[in-house]
Amino acid sequence: MIRVFSIHTGPRLHYILNIIFDTILGIEYEITEIDESFDQNMALDAKDPVLLYGVSSDHLICIPNQGLLFEMGTSQKHIYIRKEEITKVSLAKEPEKGFSIDFDIFSTSFYLITLYHNYYSPDFDAHGRHNEKTNQLLNGKLHSEPLIDIYAEYLCKKLKEIYPRLTRKVKAFDYKITFDIDSPYLYKYKRPLISAASLAKNLVRIKIKNILEQLNVILGAKDPYDVYDEVLKTTPYDKLLFFFLIDRKHHHDGRFTYKNKAYRMLIKRLSESCIETAIHPSYTSFKNESQIAFEKKQLELITGKPVKNSRMHFLKYVMPGTFNSLIKSSITDDYTLCPVHKPGFITFMARPFFWFNVEANIQTSLLLHPTMVMDRSLQKYMNLKPDEAWLEIKRLIDTTREHKGVFTILFHNSSLSETAEWKGWKIVYNKTIQYLSAQVQVD
Repeated sequence: MIRVFSIHTGPRLHYILNIIFDTILGIEYEITEIDESFDQNMALDAKDPVLLYGVSSDHLICIPNQGLLFEMGTSQKHIYIRKEEITKVSLAKEPEKGFSIDFDIFSTSFYLITLYHNYYSPDFDAHGRHNEKTNQLLNGKLHSEPLIDIYAEYLCKKLKEIYPRLTRKVKAFDYKITFDIDSPYLYKYKRPLISAASLAKNLVRIKIKNILEQLNVILGAKDPYDVYDEVLKTTPYDKLLFFFLIDRKHHHDGRFTYKNKAYRMLIKRLSESCIETAIHPSYTSFKNESQIAFEKKQLELITGKPVKNSRMHFLKYVMPGTFNSLIKSSITDDYTLCPVHKPGFITFMARPFFWFNVEANIQTSLLLHPTMVMDRSLQKYMNLKPDEAWLEIKRLIDTTREHKGVFTILFHNSSLSETAEWKGWKIVYNKTIQYLSAQVQVD
């Protein structure tokens, strides 16, 4: 049990202490609010380990309070980065003197995990997403490490120097393989007019391989995007999660919708195989609560099961509107938070956590599952070759395992198709599954 003494308390402090001590470290804690007359000798005599927040001390572990946890609403913040024994992200320009840790790791962790920057930043990319390229933290590649996990371990080390008998519940490393099904089939089961247009486009562009491939499928060959049985043979069912794009409201949405009989049959078959199915809300739904609810309902009608998981199409969301809409649609788990252009820990966490709505100043019931890497990021935005992509995935797996987190990766069925730009990429998936299985067995 850690006893935390603080001049102030409130929902933000409770939230981030729960993240640090319970979610990451597996240590029980208790907060006691104190005033200026607090006698530190009382803390020195305590049987349990003691931590002071906002109060300096020569004998106890103490952390400065830089104010964020006791504010209401949001306001623009300046952050300062110092590369020392650990990377320190601080809300103060200079190190805080007189404290065991010279920056407010609680306020910093709250700022990072809540994506606080997104609440006041007006900067969005061409798809309406919060712009990663102008985000100081992401643009500076600080998300290559799970900083909040690192801060928690750093604090734990400091505490154990004074309280060597401090014990914790060590978490177990785990993983989740997720698939976004934007286009369930490349050639099959499309309307004749769409298939004819696709064939005509390849003829005009003189893409002989594509023409022959499409004709072979029409004559009975397996569709390149039909990789589902192969995935089921190589991947434990309990590690799989399929996100289905259900409706088409924009040209960035897929051609297949809930109205397509073959698509419905595929979804139903996977669901009946005890594979977890989830909604992939369409391109414009991130600002449309009723559309999310409608698409979720259609997926539930297909599977006959409640839908509790989601990931927004194109990883689009706005704070806090999109997540509020998911909660109102009875979504309990969301996997949208994933870096688009360069993989890493976009929430600076290596494990799931409950979303805190900064505007409402409350912890919600929505469990967020940070996704560390997307296949398209490696292939398109980083322009990596398959062997280079695998090494990047391995680095992220190893980092997540080091912190006993949950490694989550985003694939598309198309990236296993061995066609077009994905030629030679199936090995990346196979290596990922083999390596993850081995790591879990070791733990």
